[in-house]
Amino acid sequence: MLSTFLILAVTQLYLGNKRHYLYQEGQVENGDNGRLALLLLDQQLAKAGFRANPVVKTTLTEAFPSLDGTNGCPAFAAGQTIQLTTDANQSGICFRYQGAAKGTDVDCLGNKIAAATHGTEVLTRISYVADGSGTGTLRCSAQGQAAQVLVSGLTSFVWFKVPSSADSNQAIRYAALFSTTKDLTDGISSTVINNWNTLSGQSLQDSTHVLQIVQGSVTLRNLMQ
Repeated sequence: MLSTFLILAVTQLYLGNKRHYLYQEGQVENGDNGRLALLLLDQQLAKAGFRANPVVKTTLTEAFPSLDGTNGCPAFAAGQTIQLTTDANQSGICFRYQGAAKGTDVDCLGNKIAAATHGTEVLTRISYVADGSGTGTLRCSAQGQAAQVLVSGLTSFVWFKVPSSADSNQAIRYAALFSTTKDLTDGISSTVINNWNTLSGQSLQDSTHVLQIVQGSVTLRNLMQ
């Protein structure tokens, strides 16, 4: 009888430890995806409004003429370089910049940006795309090329207000909700989904996957004139 209780106790201890190990493993997975998202978004968004030859193109209006809507992006007025997309959830952001005049830059897909006297203008779109299974992706398209996945493992993503040219604070904020692909909580309670709904204004239902919120803010230095 005593041996039976010992076996049950050891079994429960093993299962409990395994549950917590898998939960922590899921948090590590989310953390890795979150750090990658922060790095890529900061790297790309910081390019918005970059002028390859500011000595000649002294203003954003001179450097960036008006542009018709294309590639899922809205039309841009002269001098305008960053906007949210016009889809129902505004799940994407479009921005433009100039590649280096000597042709040494690449876009978000790793494709070379052609050399030009005053820099080649690049229109980039980064969007959150839900895949219907609860884990979507961040995808990027540029220079008219098909979109490719930058980061996976997201349950939701929101962009906050894009600053106008008149705003003193030229920064854009975003938040991402990362999720493991497997059910790893196994009864471990979490307030993440409630915190996300408060932050984003959404009404997502609780999940049995491990969730983690990642927030970032990028100062658009090229727009601070």
